[in-house]
This record gives sequence, structure tokens and C-alpha cells, in this order.
Amino acid sequence: MFFSVFFFFAWLFAAIFYYQQKVLSKTENLIIFLIMLVVSIHWNWIIYEELVLVKISNTTQAYTTLLLFRTLIAPLAANIYINIILISTARLKTIFVTLGGAICLFAFILLALAGGLITTEHWNLSLDYIYFVLFLCGTLVIHYFYQSIVQKEGKTL
Repeated sequence: MFFSVFFFFAWLFAAIFYYQQKVLSKTENLIIFLIMLVVSIHWNWIIYEELVLVKISNTTQAYTTLLLFRTLIAPLAANIYINIILISTARLKTIFVTLGGAICLFAFILLALAGGLITTEHWNLSLDYIYFVLFLCGTLVIHYFYQSIVQKEGKTL
């Protein structure tokens, strides 16, 4: 049941990203997606597999559901986030969109907990929320770093 919910949200995020007004080029969106994909996979690998702070249910469906979250939903949310932020860059809007986006991603963790897909052993849920705030802020940092590299290359040519 939860696999179908996460699958629906993965397609919903893909559709939102597809129809969203994009400020970034396809290349910039792809770079941000791939970097945030690597960050998301590494974070989940460390927390879930190596340190075993959060335990995944032993079913294949639960593991596949969490794979959908970390490989599609979280990086697509980062791309949607950066395109929303860049439409208008008011600081207050950036703060609210960052906190709201982190709440949205945190809701998936709560959904996984409610469905029994994961269980926390030595983990505080507030750390997940802090991670998602830093994840989205990292998206901004990666974008600005990429922009500075592109501008430096443009000046040397």
C-alpha cells in the first residue's frame, strides 16, 4: 500500500517539475539533480545501512519504497525548490520555502514510520528535519557555486 503512495508522489513530483516554470537550464537542473541524488543516497546509506540508526523493514516492498524516496522524490524536490526560489529571491520567501520544503520531505519520513517501513532505534526525528533543511540549503549552495564556475569560465574565454 505504501509503495503505491510513494510511487504516486514520485510521479506527482516529476509532473510538478515538468510543468513548473523553470529558471534554470536543462543542464543546471540535471547537475543539481545528480549532485543531490548522490547526497541523498550517501546520507541514507550511512544512516540506514552503516550506522543502523534507522532500521528498514525486511520486506522488499519497504526497501523499494525507500529507494523511491531517496532516488526520485528527494532530488526532484530539490530541483523544484531551486526553481521556486529563483523566480523571486526575497530572503523571507527563501526562508519560508526552505522550511516548508523540509516539512514536505519530513512528511514522507513520518509516512514511512506510520506504515512500518522504518523504525528508529538510536535516532531522533528532529535530526531528519534538520537534514532536510540543510539538504535544501545545500541545493542553493551548489547552484551558486555552479553559477560562479560558469561565470569564471565565461570571463576567461
